[in-house]
Amino acid sequence: MRAAAEAFDRHGLGATSMQAVSRSAGVSKGALYFHFPTKEHLADAVRGACGDRFTAKASDLMQAGESPVQVLMRLPGLTADWLGQDVIVRVGLRLGREQQRGCHQDCDGRHVSRELHDLLTRLLRAAAERREIRGGLPLRTCASLLVGFLFSLECRTEESASREELLESIAELWSLLLPGMAPVTDGE
Repeated sequence: MRAAAEAFDRHGLGATSMQAVSRSAGVSKGALYFHFPTKEHLADAVRGACGDRFTAKASDLMQAGESPVQVLMRLPGLTADWLGQDVIVRVGLRLGREQQRGCHQDCDGRHVSRELHDLLTRLLRAAAERREIRGGLPLRTCASLLVGFLFSLECRTEESASREELLESIAELWSLLLPGMAPVTDGE
């Protein structure tokens, strides 16, 4: 899968051939086609692995004792790091964005945007239950906003934004969102 992600990263999904992926991965075309009948199935596996990275990291952070709000606040920064270091996340987000635009209609596979939305909604719900955020917030709308922001980080990376620029955008996002999400105290 890494070989496919690297090829998609270099040439795009449309210009990448299954033969090039099999050669790069060091497997026969037959072996590749056995596991991935089409290039879209291979792209679906990359999108799925991307979604799995987010879910696993959120779970690891929660198990390490971080609160839901802390995990929510860390995910954009982790995304910025992954975009520079992890081809699976970089390409998975790009393919997910293209999937939303209808570019990849051949496979009814995993939707990284939906998986991210579900993950962020669960984190927001857990934060609301723990009173870490204001009660009554439209959690699915908040999750949609954050998913859109994560995809915007990928777009900006594709446009050569530096990690520092991404981190600045993340800080600005939280300076806008946190005041509206903060729990109401008795004095307010």
